[in-house]
Order: sequence, then C-alpha cells, then structure tokens
Amino acid sequence: MSFAVSSFIMFQKSPTDHLLTSLSRAFRQVTYIVRSSVWSMAFFTSVVLGMLSGCATTPTRYVEEHDIRQLKVVFLDERSLHERWTQVAGRDPIRFTAPMSDTTPIVKTVRGFYDYTSNTLYCEKWNFEVCGHELHHAVLGQFHPRD
Repeated sequence: MSFAVSSFIMFQKSPTDHLLTSLSRAFRQVTYIVRSSVWSMAFFTSVVLGMLSGCATTPTRYVEEHDIRQLKVVFLDERSLHERWTQVAGRDPIRFTAPMSDTTPIVKTVRGFYDYTSNTLYCEKWNFEVCGHELHHAVLGQFHPRD
C-alpha cells in the first residue's frame, strides 16, 4: 500500500506541469483549427477565382474608334502648362497629399489636362507618357528619322 501511495506521489504532476499540458493541448487544437481554416479558405478562394475567371477574360481582338471633331491640341513647356491650368481650373498645379496609411507626403503635379469648355488638350511637347506618342504624330506628322 505504501508503494502505491509513493508511486502515486511520484507521478503526480505539479501545477506548472498541468499548465504546460493544458497549453500544449490548446496549442495543438488552435494549430489544427488554423490549418483547417487555411485549407478551407484556400479551397474557397480557388473555387471563386475559377468561377470568376470566365468574367475576367478579355477578348483577343479589340477595336474602338472615335471621331473627335474640332479637337485642339496645345503643346506647352511645364511652366506655361501650370499657368494655363491655374487660369482654366482656378487651382494650384502642384499640391501635396498625405496617404492615410503613411505620413510621407506625395507631390502631385499637373502634367497635362483636357479643357471640356474649349475642347482643348494641353500637354508638354514630347511627353509621350501624358499625351501619347501617336497623338504627337497626329498633330506633328512624321518626326522620326527615316532609314
């Protein structure tokens, strides 16, 4: 009998051991739940993306034609463009904004604009990024050196 009692006492866990065992069980359960949730979300996402992929496809061929009558294109240097913007829009051509997720300010500068009242497109000459390379050809003609 004393052996059974001493044996029981020898294998009895301390409160710290109970806590560690409980935490270990809880961790295993949470790990199982997270793993199953991750796999469930991955499966759900792949099903939704598969269903939407038909909507997202673009046609391989595309033609869109516009006939713009009495369009005026004005090429200006940057300073003149900013002055014209101030005249037309009544606002500063350079402004600072701060995104909500960051404290670093962003400088936004007018690089070109379209005036609906006069049907006029204003942009810097040779700035293809804003006015487009082909628009320059439409206005100025052939400007590449011929080979």
